[in-house]
Amino acid sequence: MTGVKEEALRYLGYRGNAPDEATSALIDKGYKELCDAVSPHTCHKFVMKDTEGLPLGGADIARHLAKSDRVIFLAATLGSGADKLIRTAEIGNMAYALVLDALASAMIEEFCDNTEIALRSRYGGHFTWRFSPGYGDYPIELQPDIIRFLNADKLIGLTVTDSNILIPRKSVTAVIGISDSEQDGGLRSCATCNMRETCKFRRELTTCHG
Repeated sequence: MTGVKEEALRYLGYRGNAPDEATSALIDKGYKELCDAVSPHTCHKFVMKDTEGLPLGGADIARHLAKSDRVIFLAATLGSGADKLIRTAEIGNMAYALVLDALASAMIEEFCDNTEIALRSRYGGHFTWRFSPGYGDYPIELQPDIIRFLNADKLIGLTVTDSNILIPRKSVTAVIGISDSEQDGGLRSCATCNMRETCKFRRELTTCHG
């Protein structure tokens, strides 16, 4: 998983600055332990956008998919091992727990990126970027519907709590649009993100999406 350590450092607030020796050691240790603990799995469903009953909602996702006639619903998870490792660290070493959390977040994003590369090869066409429930006005309350639609609980062990939190925590659901013509960058901006008021990246004058 090349790039995971570098991305984790960005999540931890190291904007191009080299970490101290102690942090570097925690990063190396955490990366090794996570690689041994995670069990990445993914599932997806490819459908026509006009299929009835799709778990879509809100104006932002409609604009995002405006030029697409096909969509992919995607779910991915690192498995429960990452959660257990982070919870164990939280008991006695919060600094290490934060490092593990950042590494696991970077790992699930890279896993999704690699999954998307495979999907592009399989289906062809022009892809939008991944749009997840909770972004813009795409309701987070649709998480259970997406899980059911993908049968993700049975296929990859992904469930959702009553408060719409994915379990295992280091998991992602997303929608990707596909068309035969070039698609623009769409809505990927801080303006439509529901975390914009508390985002640490904005405070540091950067973004989570590079």
